[in-house]
Amino acid sequence: MEGALPVLALVVVVVTAGAVAVSAHFRKERVAELRGWARAQGWTYTEHHPAPLGGAALPRPLGGRSPRFHHVLDGRHGGHRVTFFEHTPRPAARGTDEVPHTYRVVAVRTPGTDTDLEIRRRDDAATGATTDFARAFQVSGGDGFARAALGPETVEWLLSDPRSRSFPVRFTGEHVLTWAVMRLDPDRALTAADYLIDLIDRVPAQAWGTHATGS
Repeated sequence: MEGALPVLALVVVVVTAGAVAVSAHFRKERVAELRGWARAQGWTYTEHHPAPLGGAALPRPLGGRSPRFHHVLDGRHGGHRVTFFEHTPRPAARGTDEVPHTYRVVAVRTPGTDTDLEIRRRDDAATGATTDFARAFQVSGGDGFARAALGPETVEWLLSDPRSRSFPVRFTGEHVLTWAVMRLDPDRALTAADYLIDLIDRVPAQAWGTHATGS
């Protein structure tokens, strides 16, 4: 039995080293794939970034301590500045059984710089066909921007567009973003960016206030 312990330890070391090597190989392949996509689109790719959206306040599910942002793609789409990245929050407390999720985040630069508004479809399936915005959506954030942004046209569009069921939205600072638990697929992320751009186009111009960003 004693002689088997060194052999077992050696097997563990070999298996661990193999797993690390395989993981590194796939990571390099993914970096090369994303960098190639960025090059083809005229975008930029950064493997790790401390704050891809500057001081933007991320939604609560993306909280946690010492967040890690990686696979950051940045470029222009539909005339707008767009940023994609993966975000893996660390557990809020040490020693918990909380499993960290990887989120795909898609963000579009807005004409405003001081926005604060979060819009999510309620989970209750009974609200699927409702024309009551308050029953269909949960809204939080600054009252001033919310009142100005959620004009009749914006509200009607959010209620009627089926994509609103898939894309929660947060306006923060000079960005509007959406998130989902998944890895980053740039082509699928463009679909989310299209939704955000359509939403920006329906926000009344006066909602952006007097602060305009250079896009």
